[in-house]
Amino acid sequence: MTKRHSSKDDRQNYTKLDNDYVRNADKATNHKVQSRKRKMRRIVFFAVVPVIVIGILLNVLAHQKETLVVNEKKKAEVEQQLTELKEQQEMLNLQIKQLEDDEYIAKVLRKEYFLSEEDEIIFVIPEKEDKKDD
Repeated sequence: MTKRHSSKDDRQNYTKLDNDYVRNADKATNHKVQSRKRKMRRIVFFAVVPVIVIGILLNVLAHQKETLVVNEKKKAEVEQQLTELKEQQEMLNLQIKQLEDDEYIAKVLRKEYFLSEEDEIIFVIPEKEDKKDD
């Protein structure tokens, strides 16, 4: 039989017996310790991995939400531009209809270019001036 020596302090020396019972007891103790280590590793793994996955998913969710906000702003701007363009198109369509009317064209010509009909006299009245000349 071989003897193992172990000492925790310099004052305390003891000898451990080396027989089947002690070896089996050491093996059982080591097995329990190893089993606890494996359980702790599993617990840590199954606790840390879901936290990491949830963190990644939350990050993706936040990024998608930010992208959605940006896209909604762009959509609002484009809708506003569309509304303005539709109003402009309506005005242009109205102008086209008016320009097809001969009476409207005559009115515009008389107003803008001082053209007159037969036997018509045009008087140009100056607009009021804020300053008076002395």
